[in-house]
Amino acid sequence: MKNQISAGTKRFPTKLLLRLAGTAVALCILLSVTDTEKLAKALENAETEYLLSAFLITIASPFLTSFRLKVFLSATGTKVAYNKCLVTSLCGLSLNLILPARGGDLVKLAYLREDGKPSWPILTGAALLERGFDVLALGLIGLTASLLLGLQNAAIAAGFVVTATTLGLLLLPTMGSLPFVGKKAGDFAAIIQKTSRRKLYLLGCLSTCCLCWIGNSIIMGFLVKAFDNTVSITHAYSATPPSIIAGIVPVSLWGVGTRDGALAYFLQGSTPAENAISAGFLYTAFVYWLLGLIGLPALFFAKRKTKDMTDQSPESNAPGPS
Repeated sequence: MKNQISAGTKRFPTKLLLRLAGTAVALCILLSVTDTEKLAKALENAETEYLLSAFLITIASPFLTSFRLKVFLSATGTKVAYNKCLVTSLCGLSLNLILPARGGDLVKLAYLREDGKPSWPILTGAALLERGFDVLALGLIGLTASLLLGLQNAAIAAGFVVTATTLGLLLLPTMGSLPFVGKKAGDFAAIIQKTSRRKLYLLGCLSTCCLCWIGNSIIMGFLVKAFDNTVSITHAYSATPPSIIAGIVPVSLWGVGTRDGALAYFLQGSTPAENAISAGFLYTAFVYWLLGLIGLPALFFAKRKTKDMTDQSPESNAPGPS
């Protein structure tokens, strides 16, 4: 994980330029198929009470995501204080401002290390499990809501996500025996294999992931309602999970364009595209920009304390040649 962080840092300018280009292309496509005047009017006439509800849930969400992190670490047999998980989660929110595909959710775990613990394989295993269970939870939420509402396209997309993610999670413990990647994945694959035997902990992991993403889906539901009160919040709620998954695809910064376009697609026939795109834009503003700014003080003090997130790696503590 340490080497991946270092390599990612070196390639960051190129990746950033690619994401900026992807964001520009996605925005151009969206603006070409929407009425910009209607878009501006939708933003201007948004209902304040729904925006306030979404805002309050957003600023409260880090407390739940921090608990989720603690549960995943506990599943690997690692005990970390809740306040430390909260600071780490806030760091991840700020890192998401500059890292694509919510990369801050992965890199943040490096800030948990102190005196060489937890080990890098444990952090890597926890990071992979958290990301996998997040996608699975989103798929399950979307599938359940879509089936209840009879939304065929959303149900098919969510069903595919659930199937693919389940297969991926089942394969994780066996990565150590796979050709090519087995040697590199051996250590954290062993951690995942050990964790996979703790069924109750894994159930707790999935439950907390579902709670977190239900909260995010409700945020999006309120934002859609703010622009079109005629859309049922359950319909908007069901369209959110596949849209969020589309936003995780590392094409643009913060999922701009991809998430908004997917939301407009799954809400077509229920509300004009301008309303869905406006809701998607404010979701980015709340969940990425606002929370990223809130987490900046935690990131600043964490970086001052560690100076370099890789200083505590086993390699950096090894004695040099005599």
